Amino acid sequence: MFSYFGYTLMSQPILSIVVPTREGFAEHWLNELVKIKGDVEFILVHPPGMKKHPKVDERLQQINSSFRGEIIQRMTGMLNASGKYLLTVNCDEYLTPDIVQIATDYFAAFPDSWVVRLSRNNFKFGDKSSLDKPWADFSQLKSMPICPMSEDKKQETNLSYNAGNCLLEIPIAPLDTKFDFGCFFRTRKDHHGIHTENFDKKIWKNELLQPTLQDILETMKIFGPVKYVPFWCLDRLLGLFIQAKFFKKGKIIGHLLPQPEQIRIEENPPEYKKSRRFYVFAEILLLRKFQNYGYLWNLIVDQIRGSLVRGFNFAFRRS
Repeated sequence: MFSYFGYTLMSQPILSIVVPTREGFAEHWLNELVKIKGDVEFILVHPPGMKKHPKVDERLQQINSSFRGEIIQRMTGMLNASGKYLLTVNCDEYLTPDIVQIATDYFAAFPDSWVVRLSRNNFKFGDKSSLDKPWADFSQLKSMPICPMSEDKKQETNLSYNAGNCLLEIPIAPLDTKFDFGCFFRTRKDHHGIHTENFDKKIWKNELLQPTLQDILETMKIFGPVKYVPFWCLDRLLGLFIQAKFFKKGKIIGHLLPQPEQIRIEENPPEYKKSRRFYVFAEILLLRKFQNYGYLWNLIVDQIRGSLVRGFNFAFRRS
């Protein structure tokens, strides 16, 4: 038994769901979030100065981050997460009420996995009828067959992920790929495949995440108390950092769940249109820690080349 943010929990939650929020998030979204069943903690991380929502649910914790920004808000929530497993989503993304049971069943069936990737479906802003439709039953998850990643094995098993009746293997990212000098002149190629780079919208083992977060915080240090904290783009930084820290060549780190979806994503409202972001300002931290992986060099060189090209095109259009 331990105390946590003002109330007492009898045991470790099964799942922590971390959500960085913004002003004016929809009441409808929060009402759907707390419909999730089971032993779960919700950690909403608000920008500085934003008032906490009056919603009453003993599983709901609300934190105000020291600074505004996706990286600092998301990391604040994850560092406070006590669940056995952890999932990060945004405040316009809806989860099946059975997500805790899905996590429990999946990791019981695959105890050596690191992550389970959710199937998703995207909807236009305000499409409440689609967002509110009944969710599919995944009570048979533990008995679902596995669709292998190699074409030869797919033919042997006669299983196809697109048929919606099996779990698709997710291999670890091929980080030991050699550096490709062609990335100075063209888009990188080694990101193609069924491996995953991003962290968000997946259920991860928290025991792997917490030491990874500490490593990232250490990597952010410049000297003394001075830290380099990027504003955006934690998603791929964290997803690749955790794979690099625990890298095992060829390991199957998890599975992709089949359709129908377990997460529904609503488009941003008009006032929050997506803007172009420069991922390299966050992902450069990967090279500060892991200089030996060609895959990461390919990523960073590709990002720098792409940023320079976009900057040149923008300047040309303005002239």
